[in-house]
Amino acid sequence: MAAMALRRPSGKVSAVFDRASEREGAYDFLESPLVKPDAVAESIFAATTARARGEERVFVAIDGSSLALSDENGAKGFGTIGSPNRLVRGLMVMNALAVTTEGVPLGLVDQIFWNREPAETGLAPGDRAERNRNRPFDDKETSYLIDAARNAMKRLETVGATPWVVIDREGDNRDILLRLHHEGFLFTVRGRWDRRLHASSESLHAALDAEPSLGTYDIHVARSGRRAARTAVVDVRASQVTLHFVGRGVYPEDALRLYAVRIREDSDERDALDWLLYTNVPVFSAEHARKILESYQARWRVEEFHRTWKQGECNVEDAQLRSMDAVIKWSTILAAVATRIERLKYLSRNKPAEPATIEFGADEIDALRLDRQRRTRRRRRPPTMPTILEATQWAAELGGWSGPRSGPPGSITLARGLERLAYLVEGMALERRRKSRDRPPPPS
Repeated sequence: MAAMALRRPSGKVSAVFDRASEREGAYDFLESPLVKPDAVAESIFAATTARARGEERVFVAIDGSSLALSDENGAKGFGTIGSPNRLVRGLMVMNALAVTTEGVPLGLVDQIFWNREPAETGLAPGDRAERNRNRPFDDKETSYLIDAARNAMKRLETVGATPWVVIDREGDNRDILLRLHHEGFLFTVRGRWDRRLHASSESLHAALDAEPSLGTYDIHVARSGRRAARTAVVDVRASQVTLHFVGRGVYPEDALRLYAVRIREDSDERDALDWLLYTNVPVFSAEHARKILESYQARWRVEEFHRTWKQGECNVEDAQLRSMDAVIKWSTILAAVATRIERLKYLSRNKPAEPATIEFGADEIDALRLDRQRRTRRRRRPPTMPTILEATQWAAELGGWSGPRSGPPGSITLARGLERLAYLVEGMALERRRKSRDRPPPPS
């Protein structure tokens, strides 16, 4: 089923399986109470963990999202998502994406789905904030960040890889920072505001501004909306600091010693980069600072995964299955498809000279070579074993990629290319069967 979903990515089961018997089998599998969502997910996490074997450290980018799903009469059991003022139903999800220190996605190493509790009506904003201050951390949605980190650590440690947890601004929370520290995680968390330092009247930003520069770095900023891709030159400063956490509600006053890194672009533009990062990995040199910067950039991979999963060719929110468990199983299978697309994209960029066999099957490579030979009208015979860069570009050309002048292949053209490649592979298999059937019998 996963292979078919890769050949024809779609949120609708009916669009993936074109034969009536296959559609019926897929629906039976997804709707069966005997097939547990956790079992489907564990097979994907196991594959990711196996890919991590041999890696000393693995970045684990953790980010939450939501799936808006069709549930007109509320029979599927979905909760509300988004703003309490908008009645949108669906599922909340926390994804933990394993990424090599070179920036190549390995796959999902944890995924947690949950239903959001119905929003309480009649509460003033101040009353809601006061109630949340007194709620235990484990009763809050942000606790799923820690759950995902714990699950990822358990899996990765079985193959000797140390997870380095990376969280965006939602991680700038006293409970998250303290738990990551006390439970022994390596972490990079983006700060959300200028905090007070413990036993000092100085602010964190002021303390970092007083530190000498550790150097400047070039950061590639991808295209976003109407903003063109660009290279930002950033200055990096770092200091070991002790954050002060004010006592509120059931939470006592506390403090945490860690390293703060400020990465700032010298520009007056509105979208100039200005990142504050917290980490428990020592930062004393330019090389240390570069590693912290690389760890935070790995977080972008989970955002790109979400786009491919929800908006690319996968369109997971189009799922129209009858039960919540069926939607979760199908969403998990489509997540594996989305991570393969992202993995191909970054393997071709980060390990271009590796052989195509690190990700493509033998039939896929044969089909790509034949198509390439057809496209070039036999002017130059394609290599017997293309590199992963060549194979990925050939697949992207099938999806409409116009060549290096337009930049490296993106997720959408790759997904379309993989879909068309699957048809070529299927056609080759049919032709082999026809030739085998038509071959005259050997003489008696």
